[in-house]
Amino acid sequence: MTSPTPSRNPLTLAEVIAAAKAAPDLTDRRRQDIVSAVRTVARLLQSDPARIPASPRLLSGRLSEIPPAAHGMSQARWNNVRSLLRAGLALCGPITPGRHLGGLSEEWRVLRDALQERKQRVGLSRFMHHCSAAGLSPLAVDDEVMEAFGAALLDSLIRSPAEQMRGTRFAWNRACAEQPCWPGRPVGIVSRRISHVLRWSALPASLRADAQGWLDRLAGHDLLDDLPFRPVKPATLEARDRQIRAFASALVHRGRDPALLQRLADLVELPTLKDGLRYFLDRNGGKSSGAIADLAATLKAIARHWVKVPQAQLDQISAMQRKLDVRTRSMTLTNRHRLRQFDDADNVRALLNLPQRLIAQAERIRAKQPRHAALRVQMAVAVDVLLMAPVRISNLVEIDIDRNLIRLNRQGSGLHLVIPSGLVKNRQELEFPLPESTVRLIERYLAEFRPTLASNENRALFPGQGLSCKGRGIIGQQIKRVVHLNTGLRLHPHLFRHIGAKLFLDANPGAHEVVRRVLGHRSIETTMSYYTGMETAAAVRHFDATILKLRGERAAP
Repeated sequence: MTSPTPSRNPLTLAEVIAAAKAAPDLTDRRRQDIVSAVRTVARLLQSDPARIPASPRLLSGRLSEIPPAAHGMSQARWNNVRSLLRAGLALCGPITPGRHLGGLSEEWRVLRDALQERKQRVGLSRFMHHCSAAGLSPLAVDDEVMEAFGAALLDSLIRSPAEQMRGTRFAWNRACAEQPCWPGRPVGIVSRRISHVLRWSALPASLRADAQGWLDRLAGHDLLDDLPFRPVKPATLEARDRQIRAFASALVHRGRDPALLQRLADLVELPTLKDGLRYFLDRNGGKSSGAIADLAATLKAIARHWVKVPQAQLDQISAMQRKLDVRTRSMTLTNRHRLRQFDDADNVRALLNLPQRLIAQAERIRAKQPRHAALRVQMAVAVDVLLMAPVRISNLVEIDIDRNLIRLNRQGSGLHLVIPSGLVKNRQELEFPLPESTVRLIERYLAEFRPTLASNENRALFPGQGLSCKGRGIIGQQIKRVVHLNTGLRLHPHLFRHIGAKLFLDANPGAHEVVRRVLGHRSIETTMSYYTGMETAAAVRHFDATILKLRGERAAP
């Protein structure tokens, strides 16, 4: 029996460096640039080149997570580093080029010239060059050709091969539909996700009508209805509508005849309720989740307040809901992990100084890109407000210049951010005297930059289209993106509340009452449940410093 041939260790970036140094066809300058770029990538990945596999598929994902600005590098320089890395990898084996430098064949050039929109030409450019280089005619394009193109993208260093593939498919199909001269045929679209939720048209009309009645009550549409609760917001109504459809759809997928689901009462019968919830548990590996717990709570509310089931049935539904409830009145492990970023003083400084950094960026591009500059300043204002007045994202986006920014005197000096109790989640009015630096930033934004984004009739601090404010999802994603690109930190807008609490408690261990007042918690118990132990790391550092001092050593800074 022959012994198996030992498998070769995967190629590493150290070998790419060696290949570049030994390549006979490179000029000295080109060789130095490639070696420098590979070493830069290794430094940003915080590892030795000999430990990093030289696999385009692995590297593309890791490189897409690197924010160049957070490392003092311009986007143009980062693009050049990636291009040089690609050239180095090509010395060790075939790799799909980032862009094809060769010309298009005549038939592909004619099609490209027929595309009037630059966005569509860019969306199809890489695919056209791929097919042209492979000798493929537009008439040969089908799903198999698209899949081969997708496989080639995985061996490139583009940031998101999956996004590129979806964009190419959409652009191709649009050209097939809109261009009379286009000879190709449409290809299949791969959905981002497969949803089990049916449309209302696939469910009985009576069920939809009953559900709408419940939603109208939640919205408080009947002014004469004596509601024991505050009407919910449109976003909550949309969520409840989807939950009802999702649960009815789950029953259909479990084999239930849709015609038997005529009213909401049909959904909360005990056997039906168990059957539908079982569908979601099976999809989640037999475990509950926050989404499943929230769905069970919604069904319980429907049973109690709308269907008005007998008490015995409600008790059984309540017991079922309690078993599924995995939610805790404390900070999640994910958020606690994210907060550990701020045990590092450099990370704290990076976030606290981000507004000034964004202002400096805006100044540099203001003359040529006034709208982009205005958006940078808008993000600077959003981040600064969240740092100094840690409100929830729903309150942030709805700040009205006239109603929520209250000036203290006729001269206009001094500014308070006031959120009335009716707009706050727990009905506690919030008032934040803004520091002078924040006031100056807001005033400059309003005077110099905001007019580029909206008319004076729109009074939202963060304007959207028409007279509305920006959507919370939009501004949330913008804040996440600008923070990550400029600091390398990963956080979401709500984490600013936790960050503020952590930084204050690190400096003032045990001062939970101050945190309670700033965050607008009704009770100190809520604050304690979230933030007790938050200052433990700071306390341990102080403890260690004391012991080391007694031992004659100095603690690390």
